[in-house]
Amino acid sequence: MRTPILASVVVLAAAALAGSAGSRSADPPTLPLVTAVVDAATFKSVDSAAAFANARRAGATVVRLVLDWSVVAPKGAAPPAGFSPARPDDPHYDWASFDRQVREAVSLGLAPIVDIIEAPAWAQGTPAHRRAQDGPYRPKHGALGAFARAAALRYSGAFGDLPRVRYWMVWNEPNFSWYLSPQTVDGRLVSPEWYRAMVNAVSASVHAVRRDNLVVAGGLAPYGTTNATLDATSPLLFMRRMLCMSDGPKPKRTCSKRAAFDVWSHHPYTSGGPTRAAGRPDDVSLGDLDEMAAVLRAAERAGTIRSSGRVRFWVTEFSWDTSPPDPKGVPMELHARWVAEALYRMWRDGVSLVTWFLVRDEPFPDVSTQSGLFFRGASGPASDTAKPSTQAFRFPFVALRQTRRRVMYWGRTPTSAAATVIVERSVSGGWRRLARVRAGSSGIFTGSFASTRRTGTVRARVVAGGEASVPFSLRVPPDRDVCPFGSC
Repeated sequence: MRTPILASVVVLAAAALAGSAGSRSADPPTLPLVTAVVDAATFKSVDSAAAFANARRAGATVVRLVLDWSVVAPKGAAPPAGFSPARPDDPHYDWASFDRQVREAVSLGLAPIVDIIEAPAWAQGTPAHRRAQDGPYRPKHGALGAFARAAALRYSGAFGDLPRVRYWMVWNEPNFSWYLSPQTVDGRLVSPEWYRAMVNAVSASVHAVRRDNLVVAGGLAPYGTTNATLDATSPLLFMRRMLCMSDGPKPKRTCSKRAAFDVWSHHPYTSGGPTRAAGRPDDVSLGDLDEMAAVLRAAERAGTIRSSGRVRFWVTEFSWDTSPPDPKGVPMELHARWVAEALYRMWRDGVSLVTWFLVRDEPFPDVSTQSGLFFRGASGPASDTAKPSTQAFRFPFVALRQTRRRVMYWGRTPTSAAATVIVERSVSGGWRRLARVRAGSSGIFTGSFASTRRTGTVRARVVAGGEASVPFSLRVPPDRDVCPFGSC
């Protein structure tokens, strides 16, 4: 979630120096690609129903909902007398706003990822020194586990008329001191070990409620940095320490502790386009996701992760600002191309769910976060209008040169379902068919066609209904330096 930390974006973005994309593994043709949206402020607003409807219009089938423990739980330095934190019906809890979000999302066919963040004062440690921008200080594992149990019971599908929630995310960007402090003590990195205990506490609780619940860990910020007011640990370093893995190209197990989770996630913001890698070792932008996947799989093989099956790899936050409305954002035509290509490249690196940051733009210039899938209307989300890149998010399609004589194409149908798709090239006065292909059960389709042309545009079109993707140019535009949040 970017909104609370815009003042720190320049600090983190400064670490996002130019880099080149690394090598990639072969395409995983059977891997699905689910799309999701996160927009905490809008989803908890009085206009949330229209915002959820817009997320669905953009092709999302999942939403990340932020469950602020410090808001739902009782306040104060100590819990009130008689408080039973593991009981979902304890009268000291205030679930009303979150109940509404879950109901509205599920009613529109959106599966919630519930992201537990923050901590009430009584559930934190007491720091000897604390900076103004430091986040929760050592949230107490037992208290967090009790709250997670209460939440999992409340949204188990067996508590009144409340819907079932299956996906449970532990914290937001725990490698960033705004969300978890301290990162270090006397120069020693301590946050990964503390976070591991937090993940294990949540995992034990939500799996005790329903064994088929899934726990999402990670959600890391992409860059590391240290300054007078904020600390961020580089995500690969944080990940290796949390998972008890050594440094180097072939990480090995370094301790006997294990982390219990089912999904690893990341926030691969980038200072350029879809192939841009971070400039510093252990930072992870779009172009570095294969390195993070390699550490994840090495930890699985080493047995430092406890999970009921193969751990999934998700992106739980990502975006670029657009111009307009932000004059320093990515121009509209380029933004649509980058969105489609980013989805492809994340999928190619083994990511099976991608979450876009913001349904709607925030007010400009008061807030410099203009990455919404919809332009902000004057009368709330119901008056918002879709950007060109919204169709690229809904119906991603790319056509990239494979060799001098062949172009590969990849896409996902708007409904993420099997369908017959026509791939076609622009010609004078219309479109000419290049291929007819059947998308698989998750909507993914891929193939190639012969071409020596370096220019022109290609698109995909679903036969039933005729919906078309945004045309994708065969001319590759040069990469450019950007701040993902435009005027940050």
